[in-house]
Amino acid sequence: MNLSCTFRSLWPRYYIHHSSIPSLITRSSKTNLFIKRTITTKTNEKLAAHAFYDDKIITYANRPIRPVTLSQLVRFGQPPLTKASLRECAQYARTELPVRLARRVRAFQTLPFIVGTNPYIKEIYKLYYESFESLEPFSHDRTPNDDIEYSENLKDLVDRHADNIPTLARGFLECKQYMHAQDVAAFLDDMIHARIGIRLIAEQMIALVRQEQTGDTTDNSYIGIIDTQLNPAQLVKQCSDFVAELCEFNYGASPETIMDGHTDATFTYIPVHLEYILTELLKNAQRATVEFAKKRGLSQPPPIQITISHGQEDISIRIRDQGGGVAEDDLNQVFEYSYTTVAKASEDEDPSNIFTGIAEMAMQSGIGGPLAGLGFGLPLARMYARYFGGSFTLVSMNGYGCDVFLKLKHIDQSMAELEI
Repeated sequence: MNLSCTFRSLWPRYYIHHSSIPSLITRSSKTNLFIKRTITTKTNEKLAAHAFYDDKIITYANRPIRPVTLSQLVRFGQPPLTKASLRECAQYARTELPVRLARRVRAFQTLPFIVGTNPYIKEIYKLYYESFESLEPFSHDRTPNDDIEYSENLKDLVDRHADNIPTLARGFLECKQYMHAQDVAAFLDDMIHARIGIRLIAEQMIALVRQEQTGDTTDNSYIGIIDTQLNPAQLVKQCSDFVAELCEFNYGASPETIMDGHTDATFTYIPVHLEYILTELLKNAQRATVEFAKKRGLSQPPPIQITISHGQEDISIRIRDQGGGVAEDDLNQVFEYSYTTVAKASEDEDPSNIFTGIAEMAMQSGIGGPLAGLGFGLPLARMYARYFGGSFTLVSMNGYGCDVFLKLKHIDQSMAELEI
């Protein structure tokens, strides 16, 4: 089998199943049947190939991306929210999202055949294809009468794609022998970066429609999904409490979290992004701390210290743990996809079961949840940090613990022209 060819004819709905053939038929009938089956098979192959390389998908995928700047995204929901600004946001989403979804479909179609037939990867391909089919009709009708229906379709997209990342992680773990690591990383970088943009556009539209429907203006700090007065210390506490519950459930203990620094600081950011990053980093810190404490025979794990600093242009968060650090050999690989220091589960176990039910319990439903054991957590956290111009640095003291430095830019005038 040529593993370098791209996969095609994957979907069962494109195959025509022939009825079984009676065993007692004449020689003449057999000959006629063979000719008929040969012609039918070739016709079906053409139909399957056409369905896989859908002309409509190709048409949309060939259209250029129209990036939206952060200032435009804010302007769509700038209070007071008007019907005109909501209409502008809706028209942009209606025309742009099908293009971005079609490009994701085409990206899957370029994968090697054997990778594309993996059930996990095929599942996500199908999701993107069906999402395109669902949203594409709205790009033609731009009347405001169906904005609510369109918003409901976007909610369905967000919900159905909630576990894309862990599903893709499992798929690529199973197919790692069929693709070079650099090719996998390039595909995933592009896929995840595009996914963030799609979700931002969709969720901003959903939030504005909900606000327009309810007329709720009680929380004036929000412009759609953007919080202009986000308090990182408060979010750190929420994420820490959440991860501590998971840690208690799985290990019977969890380290105390001590927070200091500029705990009253606020800045403009998208809470769900910071929520994902913090949850992933705290999960790593708490897991490592509890496991290292047990290894050393300590009755209680040492605390995790979190320091917040409010600079003129950014917010810095340092997470310091005593989880034993990262070995020198591992340090250069911790940001590679599918690389993990978590002990491998047996073949009968789910590789993410270190935090049982994490997909259901994850606060940031839709981003993918912490992925203990799949090796996607740190690469994703760094990508989310960098998306709005931030940075992520890990410093290890092997045998003692780690310091993680997270710097996040204010989403304000300095970032106004950042394109999504």
